[in-house]
Amino acid sequence: MTKRTLAMLLALLALLLTGCGNAEPKTTEAEIGSQSTDDAAALPDTTEQKPVADAPMMVMVDNTLYQSTGEVSTIDGRCGNMDGEITSQTANGTDAPTENGQSNFGTGYGYQRIDDHIEVLIDNQWIVFEQDVTVPRMVMVDGKLYQETGNLPSEPFCGTPDGSITSKTANRNDVPTENNQSNFSDNRDFVFIDEDTIYVSATPDWMEFKVITDSDV
Repeated sequence: MTKRTLAMLLALLALLLTGCGNAEPKTTEAEIGSQSTDDAAALPDTTEQKPVADAPMMVMVDNTLYQSTGEVSTIDGRCGNMDGEITSQTANGTDAPTENGQSNFGTGYGYQRIDDHIEVLIDNQWIVFEQDVTVPRMVMVDGKLYQETGNLPSEPFCGTPDGSITSKTANRNDVPTENNQSNFSDNRDFVFIDEDTIYVSATPDWMEFKVITDSDV
């Protein structure tokens, strides 16, 4: 082999080595379309954030706003007929209903009127809804104002009532000012127990009412 031929071979080998050093490494098929865990964690969270309802469950019936007490009714042997049904829902769960038959939690729920409150059938349970009131239940009989004590009669009453509540105040927070008037319901019987006590019929039991003075009103 001549010196000239050897020199040409060496020059060609040098060119080949230089080209290999500048070549980019090929991406394997397994790497195509893959993403590291760190990269994924850096992506924005596109999960829809659902609004959280921090308001209590409310319904509007007969132009009155009722709020859930969170209690299950203890009434037994109730009539199976509904007095009405929730037919519309507010746009947001935190909104208060403004139309009759509207709630802020759903539609299709039946309800019944019970004295001064309503009970709504939700998931096969009757949930108690009451007005947002600050005044206790009261009745006016023979010029005396009586207030509910929250006590049930010590013994069941089975006699003849002494009279009936025939009217109620325009607002649940109003104080009765007329005889045989209450601030929660009409068409309720009452019976005198002693000088300061009467029983008033209420669903499902009779309730005790005691005389209060004007300063208590």
